[in-house]
Amino acid sequence: MRFSTALRDYTRRRIEKIGNVDIVVGVPSYNNDNTIAQVIKIAAKGIEQYFKEAKALIIVADGGSTDDTRENAKEEQLAPFVEKIVTIYRGIPGKGSALRSVFEAAYFLNAKACIVCDSDIRSINTMWVKNLVTPVMNDGYDFVTPLYIRHKYDGTITNNIVYQLTRSLYGKRIRQPIGGDFGFSRRILKYYLEQDVWETDIAKYGIDIWLTTSAITQKFNICQTRLGVKIHDSKDPSESLGPMFRQVMMTMFTLMEKHHNIWRKIKGSEPVDITGEASDQEPESITVNYNR
Repeated sequence: MRFSTALRDYTRRRIEKIGNVDIVVGVPSYNNDNTIAQVIKIAAKGIEQYFKEAKALIIVADGGSTDDTRENAKEEQLAPFVEKIVTIYRGIPGKGSALRSVFEAAYFLNAKACIVCDSDIRSINTMWVKNLVTPVMNDGYDFVTPLYIRHKYDGTITNNIVYQLTRSLYGKRIRQPIGGDFGFSRRILKYYLEQDVWETDIAKYGIDIWLTTSAITQKFNICQTRLGVKIHDSKDPSESLGPMFRQVMMTMFTLMEKHHNIWRKIKGSEPVDITGEASDQEPESITVNYNR
């Protein structure tokens, strides 16, 4: 496989030296020095607990953090069968370029499953790794989306627009189309890497909804997996709703134009398979600044 500009030379050399792995865990990051070490630690523990016979790689794809994100990630010690790479991705700034570097690494290493987790999660546990990896490695799914327990004020754009529009347009009841934590098969990674979106604003801003919409329209095997509560670094939902709305909706409408011959034929909607154990957790309350 030909590497693109998403991977730096030293990262490519490390990957070529590793050769092959079974599982790749990608962690896109930018200024997450308070949480990155914990995310890496839990991911490694999840692999050790549920996939001890597997060889794994955790790759932190950083966007040029100005805090101690990369240093904290490098210092975290892992089990011998879990490789770790901490790198600054190449390409246009944004989560899309980070994911591209993770996908390239996973595809080159012939990984049986690739998962990605947000770097600012405080509620991640080892079960997340099991529930994201197992549907791909054991059950034949290509794309695994998260199913969270969320506070009613959390996920505003998802709850009120993205879920509703994805369901009505494409006929799939995927509750978290832009959840941020996903599982992928090698087959779908190949498709993603062959697309020409990686130097566009879709990759920069709307990568999550592009991943989900592409999986639906290309008829990959999709399931949802229960991850329980999702708690990020503390933030006011009203603070970033404007930019978030513009970025996600720009991508959604661009994809609506592209796929109009698909969704105009859709009548009704159907449930999407759900895997993973149910949780009785309760989400944290969220305070919203109404003046903002």
